[in-house]
Amino acid sequence: MGKVYRKRQIEGVTIPAIIHNWQYFWHNMAVYEDGTISCWERTDLCDVPWQMSRGWLMARVPDGKALSVHHCCSLEINNGDWNFDNNEFVKFIKNTVRSMNPEMANIFQMTEREKAIWKERHICFSASPTPCKVKEGFGYDLMDGDSVHIFVRDEGKITLTELNIYSDETFSVDTMSDKTFTLYDIKKLFADNTLCTAPKNGERVVLGALGEADCKLICDPVPDNDKLSEIKNLSLRVQNKPDGHELCIRAYHAYLVEPTDFYKEKLREAYEAVPEHERMYLGDMDTRDSDFIRILYTDEKREV
Repeated sequence: MGKVYRKRQIEGVTIPAIIHNWQYFWHNMAVYEDGTISCWERTDLCDVPWQMSRGWLMARVPDGKALSVHHCCSLEINNGDWNFDNNEFVKFIKNTVRSMNPEMANIFQMTEREKAIWKERHICFSASPTPCKVKEGFGYDLMDGDSVHIFVRDEGKITLTELNIYSDETFSVDTMSDKTFTLYDIKKLFADNTLCTAPKNGERVVLGALGEADCKLICDPVPDNDKLSEIKNLSLRVQNKPDGHELCIRAYHAYLVEPTDFYKEKLREAYEAVPEHERMYLGDMDTRDSDFIRILYTDEKREV
Protein backbone atom coordinates (compact mmCIF):
# COMPACT_ATOMS: atom_id res chain seq x y z
CA MET A 1 0.00 0.00 0.00
CA GLY A 2 1.29 3.46 -0.87
CA LYS A 3 1.34 6.34 1.59
CA VAL A 4 -0.98 9.30 0.96
CA TYR A 5 -2.24 12.34 2.90
CA ARG A 6 -4.82 15.10 2.50
CA LYS A 7 -5.29 18.61 3.76
CA ARG A 8 -8.54 20.09 4.99
CA GLN A 9 -9.35 23.75 5.53
CA ILE A 10 -10.82 24.30 9.01
CA GLU A 11 -12.20 27.75 9.76
CA GLY A 12 -12.35 29.45 13.13
CA VAL A 13 -12.23 32.71 15.04
CA THR A 14 -9.87 34.28 17.55
CA ILE A 15 -10.56 35.18 21.16
CA PRO A 16 -8.28 36.88 23.73
CA ALA A 17 -6.41 34.69 26.19
CA ILE A 18 -3.35 34.72 28.45
CA ILE A 19 -0.44 32.29 28.15
CA HIS A 20 1.57 31.79 31.35
CA ASN A 21 5.05 30.63 30.36
CA TRP A 22 7.20 31.93 33.27
CA GLN A 23 5.60 35.31 32.61
CA TYR A 24 2.21 36.34 31.23
CA PHE A 25 1.72 36.85 27.49
CA TRP A 26 -1.23 38.37 25.67
CA HIS A 27 -2.44 35.80 23.13
CA ASN A 28 -4.90 36.08 20.24
CA MET A 29 -6.09 32.49 20.55
CA ALA A 30 -7.53 30.62 17.58
CA VAL A 31 -10.62 28.49 18.22
CA TYR A 32 -11.67 26.31 15.29
CA GLU A 33 -15.05 24.88 14.32
CA ASP A 34 -13.81 21.32 14.98
CA GLY A 35 -12.89 22.18 18.59
CA THR A 36 -9.16 22.53 17.99
CA ILE A 37 -7.56 25.26 20.12
CA SER A 38 -4.25 27.02 19.42
CA CYS A 39 -2.69 28.08 22.73
CA TRP A 40 0.97 28.14 21.57
CA GLU A 41 0.43 24.42 21.00
CA ARG A 42 -2.40 22.39 19.53
CA THR A 43 -4.98 21.19 22.01
CA ASP A 44 -8.65 20.19 21.96
CA LEU A 45 -11.79 20.90 23.97
CA CYS A 46 -11.22 17.91 26.27
CA ASP A 47 -7.73 19.15 27.17
CA VAL A 48 -8.65 22.81 27.74
CA PRO A 49 -9.55 22.29 31.43
CA TRP A 50 -6.16 20.59 31.95
CA GLN A 51 -4.33 23.44 30.18
CA MET A 52 -6.05 25.85 32.57
CA SER A 53 -5.58 23.77 35.72
CA ARG A 54 -1.83 23.52 35.09
CA GLY A 55 -1.66 27.30 34.71
CA TRP A 56 -0.59 27.41 31.05
CA LEU A 57 -3.80 28.88 29.63
CA MET A 58 -5.40 31.65 31.70
CA ALA A 59 -8.23 34.18 31.52
CA ARG A 60 -6.74 36.76 33.89
CA VAL A 61 -3.47 38.23 35.15
CA PRO A 62 -2.85 38.55 38.91
CA ASP A 63 -2.53 42.12 40.20
CA GLY A 64 1.05 43.32 40.27
CA LYS A 65 2.23 40.94 37.55
CA ALA A 66 3.58 41.91 34.13
CA LEU A 67 1.72 41.26 30.88
CA SER A 68 3.86 41.13 27.73
CA VAL A 69 2.19 42.35 24.54
CA HIS A 70 4.43 41.11 21.73
CA HIS A 71 6.01 43.89 19.64
CA CYS A 72 4.10 46.55 21.59
CA CYS A 73 4.90 46.91 25.29
CA SER A 74 5.07 45.30 28.71
CA LEU A 75 2.48 46.31 31.30
CA GLU A 76 2.05 45.90 35.04
CA ILE A 77 -1.55 44.87 35.68
CA ASN A 78 -3.48 46.24 38.70
CA ASN A 79 -7.10 46.43 39.88
CA GLY A 80 -8.16 43.86 37.33
CA ASP A 81 -11.89 43.41 36.77
CA TRP A 82 -12.10 40.00 35.07
CA ASN A 83 -15.07 38.36 33.38
CA PHE A 84 -14.11 34.68 33.70
CA ASP A 85 -12.82 32.17 36.19
CA ASN A 86 -11.38 28.91 34.82
CA ASN A 87 -14.71 27.09 34.53
CA GLU A 88 -16.43 30.08 32.92
CA PHE A 89 -13.61 30.50 30.39
CA VAL A 90 -13.85 26.83 29.41
CA LYS A 91 -17.60 27.36 28.84
CA PHE A 92 -16.85 30.49 26.81
CA ILE A 93 -14.48 28.51 24.57
CA LYS A 94 -17.03 25.71 24.12
CA ASN A 95 -19.76 28.23 23.29
CA THR A 96 -17.44 29.82 20.73
CA VAL A 97 -17.08 26.43 19.03
CA ARG A 98 -20.85 25.87 19.25
CA SER A 99 -21.53 29.24 17.58
CA MET A 100 -19.65 27.94 14.50
CA ASN A 101 -20.71 24.30 14.79
CA PRO A 102 -24.19 24.16 16.39
CA GLU A 103 -24.40 20.38 16.12
CA MET A 104 -20.91 20.01 17.67
CA ALA A 105 -20.25 17.50 14.90
CA ASN A 106 -16.84 16.05 13.99
CA ILE A 107 -15.18 17.50 17.07
CA PHE A 108 -11.46 16.78 17.07
CA GLN A 109 -9.92 14.86 19.95
CA MET A 110 -6.32 13.71 19.89
CA THR A 111 -5.88 10.16 21.18
CA GLU A 112 -3.09 9.02 23.46
CA ARG A 113 -1.74 6.97 20.54
CA GLU A 114 -1.47 10.10 18.37
CA LYS A 115 0.24 12.01 21.18
CA ALA A 116 2.75 9.19 21.58
CA ILE A 117 3.47 9.17 17.82
CA TRP A 118 4.14 12.92 17.68
CA LYS A 119 6.31 12.68 20.81
CA GLU A 120 8.29 9.80 19.30
CA ARG A 121 8.83 11.83 16.11
CA HIS A 122 9.88 14.89 18.17
CA ILE A 123 7.20 17.03 16.51
CA CYS A 124 5.37 19.82 18.30
CA PHE A 125 1.95 19.84 16.67
CA SER A 126 0.83 23.40 16.00
CA ALA A 127 -2.51 24.88 15.01
CA SER A 128 -1.29 28.40 14.29
CA PRO A 129 -4.01 30.41 12.54
CA THR A 130 -3.87 32.17 9.19
CA PRO A 131 -5.89 35.43 9.35
CA CYS A 132 -8.16 35.69 6.34
CA LYS A 133 -11.14 37.41 4.78
CA VAL A 134 -13.64 36.39 2.11
CA LYS A 135 -12.75 37.61 -1.37
CA GLU A 136 -15.33 39.74 -3.12
CA GLY A 137 -17.08 38.26 -6.11
CA PHE A 138 -18.63 34.92 -7.00
CA GLY A 139 -18.05 31.87 -4.82
CA TYR A 140 -16.40 31.51 -1.44
CA ASP A 141 -12.64 32.06 -1.62
CA LEU A 142 -10.51 33.15 1.31
CA MET A 143 -7.71 35.71 1.12
CA ASP A 144 -4.74 35.10 3.43
CA GLY A 145 -3.29 37.73 5.71
CA ASP A 146 -1.43 38.35 8.95
CA SER A 147 -2.09 40.28 12.17
CA VAL A 148 -0.40 42.30 14.91
CA HIS A 149 -1.39 43.37 18.42
CA ILE A 150 -2.47 47.01 18.69
CA PHE A 151 -4.16 49.41 21.10
CA VAL A 152 -7.20 51.33 19.85
CA ARG A 153 -8.64 54.54 21.31
CA ASP A 154 -12.33 54.82 20.56
CA GLU A 155 -15.27 56.47 22.34
CA GLY A 156 -13.17 57.45 25.35
CA LYS A 157 -11.65 54.04 26.08
CA ILE A 158 -8.52 52.19 25.02
CA THR A 159 -8.71 48.54 23.99
CA LEU A 160 -6.03 45.93 23.29
CA THR A 161 -6.99 44.15 20.06
CA GLU A 162 -5.71 42.98 16.65
CA LEU A 163 -4.94 44.78 13.41
CA ASN A 164 -5.32 42.49 10.39
CA ILE A 165 -3.34 42.84 7.17
CA TYR A 166 -4.54 41.26 3.91
CA SER A 167 -2.93 40.45 0.58
CA ASP A 168 -5.14 42.93 -1.31
CA GLU A 169 -3.43 45.80 0.59
CA THR A 170 -6.40 46.35 2.89
CA PHE A 171 -6.52 46.33 6.69
CA SER A 172 -9.09 45.84 9.44
CA VAL A 173 -9.19 46.30 13.22
CA ASP A 174 -11.13 43.73 15.25
CA THR A 175 -12.93 46.27 17.43
CA MET A 176 -13.77 48.71 14.64
CA SER A 177 -16.82 46.99 13.17
CA ASP A 178 -16.54 45.83 9.55
CA LYS A 179 -14.56 48.85 8.36
CA THR A 180 -11.82 48.29 5.81
CA PHE A 181 -8.77 50.56 5.72
CA THR A 182 -5.95 51.41 3.35
CA LEU A 183 -2.35 51.92 4.45
CA TYR A 184 -2.96 55.68 4.16
CA ASP A 185 -5.88 55.30 6.59
CA ILE A 186 -3.72 53.34 9.02
CA LYS A 187 -1.06 56.09 8.94
CA LYS A 188 -3.76 58.66 9.76
CA LEU A 189 -5.05 56.52 12.66
CA PHE A 190 -1.53 56.42 14.11
CA ALA A 191 -1.09 60.17 13.52
CA ASP A 192 -4.26 61.06 15.48
CA ASN A 193 -3.40 58.50 18.21
CA THR A 194 -6.40 56.29 17.49
CA LEU A 195 -3.90 53.47 17.03
CA CYS A 196 -0.88 53.15 19.33
CA THR A 197 1.49 50.57 20.79
CA ALA A 198 0.81 51.27 24.48
CA PRO A 199 -1.60 53.00 26.85
CA LYS A 200 -0.60 56.00 28.91
CA ASN A 201 0.82 55.23 32.34
CA GLY A 202 -1.98 54.30 34.75
CA GLU A 203 -4.63 54.22 32.04
CA ARG A 204 -7.40 51.64 32.34
CA VAL A 205 -7.34 49.24 29.41
CA VAL A 206 -10.07 46.97 28.07
CA LEU A 207 -8.49 43.54 27.52
CA GLY A 208 -11.03 42.25 25.05
CA ALA A 209 -13.64 39.85 26.40
CA LEU A 210 -11.40 39.01 29.38
CA GLY A 211 -12.09 42.23 31.30
CA GLU A 212 -10.18 45.42 32.07
CA ALA A 213 -7.40 46.64 34.34
CA ASP A 214 -5.22 49.61 35.26
CA CYS A 215 -1.95 49.37 33.32
CA LYS A 216 1.47 50.75 34.18
CA LEU A 217 4.24 50.78 31.59
CA ILE A 218 7.22 48.70 32.73
CA CYS A 219 9.59 49.71 29.91
CA ASP A 220 9.58 51.91 26.84
CA PRO A 221 7.05 50.68 24.27
CA VAL A 222 7.81 50.11 20.61
CA PRO A 223 7.65 53.56 18.94
CA ASP A 224 4.56 54.06 16.79
CA ASN A 225 6.71 54.76 13.72
CA ASP A 226 8.50 51.43 14.15
CA LYS A 227 5.16 49.66 14.52
CA LEU A 228 3.93 51.30 11.35
CA SER A 229 7.09 50.09 9.56
CA GLU A 230 6.40 46.58 10.87
CA ILE A 231 2.86 46.77 9.47
CA LYS A 232 4.16 47.96 6.07
CA ASN A 233 6.62 45.03 5.99
CA LEU A 234 3.88 42.54 6.84
CA SER A 235 1.72 44.01 4.09
CA LEU A 236 4.52 43.38 1.58
CA ARG A 237 5.08 39.88 2.95
CA VAL A 238 1.45 38.77 2.59
CA GLN A 239 1.58 40.07 -1.00
CA ASN A 240 4.67 37.89 -1.58
CA LYS A 241 6.78 40.99 -2.22
CA PRO A 242 10.28 41.62 -0.78
CA ASP A 243 9.97 43.33 2.61
CA GLY A 244 12.57 45.17 4.68
CA HIS A 245 13.93 41.94 6.19
CA GLU A 246 14.50 40.28 2.84
CA LEU A 247 16.11 43.41 1.37
CA CYS A 248 18.43 43.61 4.36
CA ILE A 249 19.46 39.95 4.03
CA ARG A 250 20.15 40.52 0.33
CA ALA A 251 22.31 43.55 1.16
CA TYR A 252 24.15 41.48 3.80
CA HIS A 253 24.97 38.72 1.31
CA ALA A 254 26.05 41.29 -1.30
CA TYR A 255 28.46 42.80 1.24
CA LEU A 256 29.90 39.39 2.18
CA VAL A 257 30.58 38.68 -1.51
CA GLU A 258 32.15 42.10 -2.11
CA PRO A 259 32.97 43.89 1.20
CA THR A 260 33.43 47.40 -0.18
CA ASP A 261 32.35 50.76 1.25
CA PHE A 262 29.60 50.93 -1.39
CA TYR A 263 27.96 47.67 -0.28
CA LYS A 264 28.55 48.49 3.37
CA GLU A 265 26.56 51.70 2.97
CA LYS A 266 23.81 49.80 1.15
CA LEU A 267 23.73 47.35 4.06
CA ARG A 268 23.55 50.20 6.58
CA GLU A 269 20.57 51.74 4.78
CA ALA A 270 18.79 48.39 4.61
CA TYR A 271 19.56 47.49 8.25
CA GLU A 272 18.40 50.82 9.65
CA ALA A 273 15.19 50.56 7.58
CA VAL A 274 14.23 47.44 9.58
CA PRO A 275 12.25 48.39 12.73
CA GLU A 276 14.59 48.21 15.72
CA HIS A 277 12.44 45.70 17.60
CA GLU A 278 12.62 43.29 14.63
CA ARG A 279 16.35 43.44 13.88
CA MET A 280 17.06 40.50 16.18
CA TYR A 281 15.27 38.24 13.66
CA LEU A 282 17.77 38.99 10.89
CA GLY A 283 20.03 36.20 12.17
CA ASP A 284 19.37 32.91 13.93
CA MET A 285 18.33 32.48 17.57
CA ASP A 286 21.94 32.53 18.76
CA THR A 287 23.53 35.23 16.61
CA ARG A 288 20.48 37.48 16.08
CA ASP A 289 21.77 40.65 14.37
CA SER A 290 25.25 40.56 15.93
CA ASP A 291 27.08 40.20 12.59
CA PHE A 292 25.22 43.18 11.14
CA ILE A 293 26.29 45.24 14.16
CA ARG A 294 29.88 43.99 13.85
CA ILE A 295 30.09 45.03 10.19
CA LEU A 296 28.36 48.39 10.52
CA TYR A 297 29.39 49.73 13.93
CA THR A 298 32.71 48.09 14.92
CA ASP A 299 36.16 47.47 13.49
CA GLU A 300 36.10 43.76 14.35
CA LYS A 301 37.08 41.32 11.64
CA ARG A 302 35.04 38.23 10.96
CA GLU A 303 36.69 34.90 11.79
CA VAL A 304 36.28 32.39 8.96
